[in-house]
Amino acid sequence: MYAKYLVFVFLLLSSSTVYSGAYIFAGESNGVNIVTHPSTYTGTEDVVTVRVCIDPASPNATDMEYSVQKNIAEYNQLTPTLGNILSGGSNNIPSGAIDFESVSLHEIGHCLGMAHVNAASESGQTGNKQNYTKATDGVDNVLNLDAGTDGVIGSSDDVRGDDVNLHWFRTSNNDPFTIDTVVDSTTYSRDLADLPAGHNFATNADRVVSNLLGYSQTEAVMQQGSFLDEAQRTLGHDDVATLRYAASGLNELEDDPGNPNQSDNYSIVLEYGGISTTNCDISMGITTTTGLAFCSVGGVGLSATHVRISSAFIEFGDGFNWFFNSNSAPVLNTIGDINVTEGDNVQIIVSASDADNDVLSFSDSGAPSFVTFVDNNDDTATLTISPSIGEATSVMMTVTVADDDTPALTDDETFTINVAALDTDGDGLSDIDEINIYLTNPNLADTDGDFIDDGVEINNGIDPSDPLDILDWPNFADGDIAPLGSPDGVVNAADYLLAQRIALGELAVTSLELAHGDMYPAGSPDGEINASDLILLLQLVQ
Repeated sequence: MYAKYLVFVFLLLSSSTVYSGAYIFAGESNGVNIVTHPSTYTGTEDVVTVRVCIDPASPNATDMEYSVQKNIAEYNQLTPTLGNILSGGSNNIPSGAIDFESVSLHEIGHCLGMAHVNAASESGQTGNKQNYTKATDGVDNVLNLDAGTDGVIGSSDDVRGDDVNLHWFRTSNNDPFTIDTVVDSTTYSRDLADLPAGHNFATNADRVVSNLLGYSQTEAVMQQGSFLDEAQRTLGHDDVATLRYAASGLNELEDDPGNPNQSDNYSIVLEYGGISTTNCDISMGITTTTGLAFCSVGGVGLSATHVRISSAFIEFGDGFNWFFNSNSAPVLNTIGDINVTEGDNVQIIVSASDADNDVLSFSDSGAPSFVTFVDNNDDTATLTISPSIGEATSVMMTVTVADDDTPALTDDETFTINVAALDTDGDGLSDIDEINIYLTNPNLADTDGDFIDDGVEINNGIDPSDPLDILDWPNFADGDIAPLGSPDGVVNAADYLLAQRIALGELAVTSLELAHGDMYPAGSPDGEINASDLILLLQLVQ
């Protein structure tokens, strides 16, 4: 039922007359209906900002940062969870170690005004008896502890005699593993007369009770008790309800119908103050205290039933084997430079991994208009590259992956997208240039049918050279005309024999042969291949 090793978390108050309960300072001395608020609430604020700092003199101050920031994010989200107890192989805590993040989450709760939901060690009880719901000992000055018919301590059928309940419960079902839409005095109560029919006492969010009610292993963060090799890093429904009830303000109503413009509701925002002693509402540090951890608080009255924290300092004992949680940055799998061509539609799946199994999100920057980037919300993203004709370019863009931790860690890669110009007919001219500049057919390598590719005419001809004019051709004058219709780049006897046959009129000449074989006069071709050209060609063959 419980882990083998149990270490209690102690709560110390600045006033010896205070008996702690669902809210710190509630009890026989100060009144059982006391509701406690964070230190920066005075009764009028809409947003109550609480600055949480780590004492610079504390050992392991840097190691504490990640967990404290995680705690702050958890309180700011104020989202109730089930199954918030992770033991053994379900967490990253070494055997024999105590999770600093879990204990810190609990202690910050005390510093915000919440007390233990169970009787806890301050009740003077031992063992499992400490798990009875928080209450005073009543007129007889004795805690009456009877687990009722179900035998489960802290459940709704407990028989508590004249003990006065200090736990605020949901009146509709007395179920601390659920939360109402509205959390205020219309839906929650401390008075046992408001319990559902058949219930004897307020139920507290103990892990054994969660099993009794059919929930996965869950416990209120404010339940006293820390176990070795156990993580409890998220708030339960009861924790959230307790904070939200306080946030309903001095009138204990989420909305004040009688005075809507002067509502005293507020929301809590925790702010990380760093390793500092400046403007800190809650400070914490590892000290030589012999206890595991405690939050020492003072209080100031706001009304007969409302108190705010005046000072708060958390101490963690240096004699314990603390595990300091840390975050590993996600790793973006290599994308690399990307080569595409105008008109392509290329999709690339971008992926990443995270050693902590955090939820990952992707973003991009510098993407050109022909690129779309979509986060698939499954640890992958899709990069789609669809350049149109005329968008040939070389552009750099960056993809970044971030985890959902606090603070978030990232990895990124900057890569180049190279878009080549489309050359459909392979003539060495881009389609867009053929269309807009040369007015040639991008689907025909030889638009004018002169047996010379448009690109050859444009890029290698001697001006004038018009790829649309069959009578206008470049003059290479290199003598390379064989094989007929497909010069091979070698000038030899075959080229001379073909030129001789052309000169004799045995073969019809085309602009291709003229471009290579019309060698005379040098630099001023005369449009035919004759004896003069043969003499020059023979010199090349020899």
